[in-house]
Amino acid sequence: MDYHHLTPKERALIAQLWNNGISMRQLARRLQRSPATISREIKRNRSGQKYLSVPAQAKYLERRMKCHRTKLYQDLDLTSYIAEKLELSWSPEQISGRIRLDYPDDENMKISHSSIYRWLHTNLLPRSVQLTMKLRHYGRKHGETRGYKAGAREIRERSKDVLRRKRLGDWEADTIVFGKTRHTYLLNVTDRKSRYSCLAVLCNSKREEVMRGFEFFFEGGKLPLRTVTSDRGIEFNCHHEFESRFEALYYYTRPASPWQKPTVENTNGLIRQFFPRGTNFTELTPEAVAFVMQLLNNRPRKCLNWKTPAEVISS
Repeated sequence: MDYHHLTPKERALIAQLWNNGISMRQLARRLQRSPATISREIKRNRSGQKYLSVPAQAKYLERRMKCHRTKLYQDLDLTSYIAEKLELSWSPEQISGRIRLDYPDDENMKISHSSIYRWLHTNLLPRSVQLTMKLRHYGRKHGETRGYKAGAREIRERSKDVLRRKRLGDWEADTIVFGKTRHTYLLNVTDRKSRYSCLAVLCNSKREEVMRGFEFFFEGGKLPLRTVTSDRGIEFNCHHEFESRFEALYYYTRPASPWQKPTVENTNGLIRQFFPRGTNFTELTPEAVAFVMQLLNNRPRKCLNWKTPAEVISS
């Protein structure tokens, strides 16, 4: 989990619960924070014997104003140097490295490249917008860019029972693409506990096709179903329809985080044993896919104490 400062909303929740006798560890679990974070926050910002969110937020902002980044920003020589080099199309990393050679004995003339980026993004430098346009990668998108899902459930909201693999019916979903010019898609839905895999050939990557696959697997209670977790691909923009149809919960992983659905990712690798990259899409027939599905689900697994996925899901 990426580190970020406590928000006013979190401070309000801490005030409400801690003043009513809730322990710091319970608070940490509720906020999905480290107990040390909660303890440090209360010790720093409480007023007498109570912790009040508004004074706590004010103390936090006061400390932020006194931090070293603000002091550095007040040094006009430093900001002038940075602006001059950005005008020459230097990268923030080049500026950060070179300034140590140009001013080896001046502690005020030292800055990290991440601070330069932060100053640009928060408009702390004069002409920040124009200088940002000088950056080499200006305008490029990085990492996961797939769309926002209105009303989506985040994976951090998922029950711990899913994480522990203690029950059947918690599935992970993904698609595998075959063909270079004319694509065929394989929907893979794998149960976290039993490793039982459901495979279906899709004609395209539209959400209607994915829903058709889900209906084929789960309609009529054929298989236990509690949750499904997938990435944020446009083909999985069907969470509202899914939850309405099956009365189960649908979760999304964080962007560019395939390790948050490890079961289906591992199964994708097993499927590639039978359909390696470069497989002709015409070979991906429903009959061939059903045969591979049968092989995978009736193969003993070490993680299942050498039982097969089919045996575990039917037990």
